[in-house]
Amino acid sequence: MQADAQLVTLRLYGALCSLREDWGGALVVACGESATLAAAAVGIAGGVCLVLSEDAAAMKAALRRGELDFVVNTLDEALRTMKNEVRQKRALAVGCVGNVAAVLAEMVERGVQPEAGFCREAELERRGMRGLDVAGAERMCRDWVEARGWRELFVPKDEAQAQDADWLVRERWLRRGPQYLREATRVGRWVWVESPAAS
Repeated sequence: MQADAQLVTLRLYGALCSLREDWGGALVVACGESATLAAAAVGIAGGVCLVLSEDAAAMKAALRRGELDFVVNTLDEALRTMKNEVRQKRALAVGCVGNVAAVLAEMVERGVQPEAGFCREAELERRGMRGLDVAGAERMCRDWVEARGWRELFVPKDEAQAQDADWLVRERWLRRGPQYLREATRVGRWVWVESPAAS
């Protein structure tokens, strides 16, 4: 994962935080191009993420990068893995390899209702779920960051310090980010800092 993927993850995390500060106890579903980055963002926010994909090799690669905690082959396995973590309000990212449309349909049939989803909106809305696309999430994050007088800054690894960890959301990104973004944090970190105009 390069710094650009880390920036997308930061923005997805920001979009989640713009909706609510803590996602502990919440289930989020993700599928599509940036699904494993969304899983990392959800984990950093404290939630549980179910990533759906038909590409087993991509899921295993995401597991090796630290974006996923487990990869399973059925919704049953995923639900067993996630149930206790949702109840305990602990972060977890589970990848489920299978037909995305079929798994989403099975979720609806079984009454599994995520609080949000990073998938194509139409894919979720057809099943009565609230969805966010990556571009929309990035816009939400930009608005949220600007409203606080923050800006995005890339800090090369040699200079990376937890400079401004007073506020819970930024501190959580600094503390939990490396767990999910192992490869990216080797080169440096994207962070939110106070904008000079806001000081």
